[in-house]
Amino acid sequence: MFTIAEILKATGGALVRGPALGRARRVCIDSRSVQKGELFIAIKGEIFDGHDFVDDVAGKGARVVVVQRPVDIKDRNVSVIRVADTARALGDIARFHRLRFKIPVIALTGSAGKTTTKEMIAAVLSRKYKVLKNEGTQNNHIGVPLTLLKLKPSHQILVLECGTNQPGDIAWLADVARPTAAVFTNIGASHLEKLKTVGGVFKEKWMLTSSMGPGDAVIMNADDAFLSRQVGRKNIFRTVTYALKSRADWTARDIRVQAGRGLRFRAGGKIIELNACGASNVYNALAALSCGALFRVPLKDIACALRSFELPQGRGAIVRLGKGWMINDTYNANPVSMASALQTLQTIETRGQRIFVAADMLELGRRSQELHEAMGTLIAKKGVDVLITVGPGAGLMGAKAGRLNKKLQVFACRDACLAQKYLARVFRNGDAVLIKGSRRMKMEQVAEFLLASPKGNL
Repeated sequence: MFTIAEILKATGGALVRGPALGRARRVCIDSRSVQKGELFIAIKGEIFDGHDFVDDVAGKGARVVVVQRPVDIKDRNVSVIRVADTARALGDIARFHRLRFKIPVIALTGSAGKTTTKEMIAAVLSRKYKVLKNEGTQNNHIGVPLTLLKLKPSHQILVLECGTNQPGDIAWLADVARPTAAVFTNIGASHLEKLKTVGGVFKEKWMLTSSMGPGDAVIMNADDAFLSRQVGRKNIFRTVTYALKSRADWTARDIRVQAGRGLRFRAGGKIIELNACGASNVYNALAALSCGALFRVPLKDIACALRSFELPQGRGAIVRLGKGWMINDTYNANPVSMASALQTLQTIETRGQRIFVAADMLELGRRSQELHEAMGTLIAKKGVDVLITVGPGAGLMGAKAGRLNKKLQVFACRDACLAQKYLARVFRNGDAVLIKGSRRMKMEQVAEFLLASPKGNL
């Protein structure tokens, strides 16, 4: 519930018409779902502009409308507040709401593994607390504020994934969310089109701590080249570390593959089991364990939460495919996440071929060719039998891998549709198939095709 006075205070906006008294019970940015008594914020998106629908939302009973340009509303009982930027106003109102609650807010970021780690942390903390988290990948300047606005008195802890593709994104999200704990998965070559260098990625990600204070906690991967430099430095935060190779507060030992596609390892004297494969998921689990331990979730409950955890759709979930496996990692891709997925393909137990359907990694800027060719070098060494590439960048990857590994079968495709045809030709029941690429490459179509294939259901 927000009074008009609170909205004006939060946004620094001006009431340009309508009643100065009154209140709105909820914030909405979708004109299709506005209900009576709500506050509508008119945000200009890539396709639609909320300002074009303000008269419609007034007709549905919206009490207050926040805009950044003049609008025409017939109903004179609707309060109209003008701001410089409505997307920023959404964040301003979300911050105002968040500060009503004296609960821990855990924010996490990194170049890969964010969504899986966020889901693992939420699963672990749910063993003891009533948890609110952002759904799916609502991790940007719209999704984070909308999640904050869902906070209720019944919630005891909040887990937020924070993403970026340009300088300033994370600092703004941190200012809105005011985290009391920050979790860092890793730092690598991602969104280089605007962040320029891996050092630029680190600088942007580390801004997650910019609104934190003395006594707040930072949880980070001590094996990461950039994050490890922060471990010994004096700062105002409490530092918790996790690692596979380095000295850390939480480490994984005796890592073993189980049942062809699961993992078992020891951490803190406890056996941890995962329905997932690959070292990247050990790191994700250690981050969740570190977070759970920080908030005093018993280790036995942490182990139970991780044992029952299922990977989110398109985030490296391993599904049975006839006598073999499919690794569905189709949501997105950068060099860090692709290397992790490749390691999972190498780890998974199979008597058949290892097939990698790899699409372009986008938003890499001037380093795109270099990084695709470097991935080709890695593929050549990782025991892949068949490589099907989709797109020009992945084509560079395939050409490099083929030159370095003459036994590797390489097929270059212009799109996901052609990749399906090559996959149908080479796939045999019992193979392990990894499907990976940036979101715009539509690799989920290849995964759906393979799941529907008669060969995969034998």
